[in-house]
Amino acid sequence: MSTTQTSSPASARSEGLILEENHDLPLCRLQLTMRVGSTSDQTAAGTAASGGAPILGLCNFASELQRRGAGNRTRAAIDEALDGLGAGLSIVCWHDQVLYDVMALREHFDRAVEILADVVLRPTFPQDESERLRRELLANLDDLRDDDSGLLHRFFARALYGDTPYGRAVAGTEESTMALHLPGAQAWHRHHLVTGNLVTGAAGAISGSDVEALLARHFGEIPLGPRRDEPIAAPPLRRGRKVLIVDKPERTQSQILIGQLAPHWKDPSWLPLHVSTMAFGGTFTARLMDEVRAKRGLSYGASARLGNGRGQRSLYAHVFPSAQQTAETVELVLRLYEEWAEKGLRPGELDFVKSYLQKSHAFTVQTADDRLGLRTRLQVCDMPTDDEKTYPDRVARVSEAEIATAMKTWLRPDDLLITIVATAETVMPALQKLPGLKDAEFEVVPYDSY
Repeated sequence: MSTTQTSSPASARSEGLILEENHDLPLCRLQLTMRVGSTSDQTAAGTAASGGAPILGLCNFASELQRRGAGNRTRAAIDEALDGLGAGLSIVCWHDQVLYDVMALREHFDRAVEILADVVLRPTFPQDESERLRRELLANLDDLRDDDSGLLHRFFARALYGDTPYGRAVAGTEESTMALHLPGAQAWHRHHLVTGNLVTGAAGAISGSDVEALLARHFGEIPLGPRRDEPIAAPPLRRGRKVLIVDKPERTQSQILIGQLAPHWKDPSWLPLHVSTMAFGGTFTARLMDEVRAKRGLSYGASARLGNGRGQRSLYAHVFPSAQQTAETVELVLRLYEEWAEKGLRPGELDFVKSYLQKSHAFTVQTADDRLGLRTRLQVCDMPTDDEKTYPDRVARVSEAEIATAMKTWLRPDDLLITIVATAETVMPALQKLPGLKDAEFEVVPYDSY
C-alpha cells in the first residue's frame, strides 16, 4: 500500500491527484469531485449558472441528468455498457460537493473510465429523461414524508440554518422541482465543470502514472477555469429556546433533535469540542446513552455529534422515545446538556474517549477507498492534507483546559433548538409544562409543509 499526492500536466485537468494505491485486489476506482454541491443553488455563481433565476435542487437535478444520457449512449445503453464490464458508476450530490465515481476490474478500467468521461464531459441532457427525473424527484419527496428521521433532519436544518445554504434541502422542494428546466441544468454544467473546480482521486490496483495516463486520454477536454465555490454564510445566532413540532398524525414514537450552531471545522475549538461531544454522547457507553437508555429505557438510542463541512455546521443530540415519554426524555436531555455545559466532563470521561478515538480511527481509514473519501473531503473543505494522519496524535494532545475553553465559548444550553417529529396534540401539553421550556417559543408545522 502506498499513499501519494502528486500534480503533473496530465492531471492538471484537476487541482492535483489524490492516490491511495492498494494491489490486494484487482479493483480500481476513479473519482472526480466537484468543489460545489447544492450550496451553489442560490449563490451568485449558482444564479449565473441558472441564467439569473436561482432554483433549489438545480445541482442535484443537473448532476443526476448527466448519468441519464452521455456521448452517443442513452441511459439504457450506459447501464448496459457498465453491466457488460461489471463496473459501477455513480453520481452523488451533497451540500458541499458532487462526486463522480467509477469502479471496475483493472482489465476493464480504461473502458469504464471512458464511460465516466462521457458522463462528466459530454452529457446530452435528454428531454424525456428530464421529465422522468422530475417525476422521480417528486416521488422521492412523497417518500420522505414517510421517513420520520429524514423529516426531522430536514426541518431541523431549515430552522437552525435559516435562509443560508445548509438550510436548503439538496433535492429542493415540490415548488422548486416543478421549476427545474433543461437550460438551467445545461448552464450549471457549463459553469461549474472547469479545472479549478475539481479534485481528482484514485484508489486500488493502479499507479500514479496509470491514473495520469487515463486522465490525459479521457479528460483532456475539461475547460480551464478557476474554483467556483463561494464562502458559505454563517447562520444567524439563535437566542432563547425554541420547540419546533413537525406535526404528523398517529405517531407512537417521537424523533427528536436538540442542538445548536457549532464552530467551523477549521476553528481551533472544533477538535476539543469534538472530543467533548464524543465523551458526552458519541459512544455506546457515553453519558447520554447511559442516562437515557441504560438507566431509564427512554430511547433505544441516544447520541450526540458535531458536524463539519465547508461552512459552519451543528452540534446536536438525537433521541427517539415513545410518544408518551417525549416530554420526560426532552427534560432529561436538556438537564444533561446543561450539566455538560456548566460542569464539563465527568471524571474518567476524557481519558476514555481519547483512547477510544485514537484506537477507532483505524476503522475510518482501513481501506484505500476510506482514505480516498476522507482525503478528498479534506481537500474540498480546505483542511490540512495530513489531517487524517495526524488525527490520533492531535486527539492525544487535547487538554482539559482546551476542552473547557471550547465548551465555554460554544455551548449555549439556553439557546437550543428542539425539533420533534410527533403528533402535536399528543406531546404538546406535557412539553409546555416543562420548567425548562416555560419561556421557550413553540411552533407547530404540518409534516408535509416542506
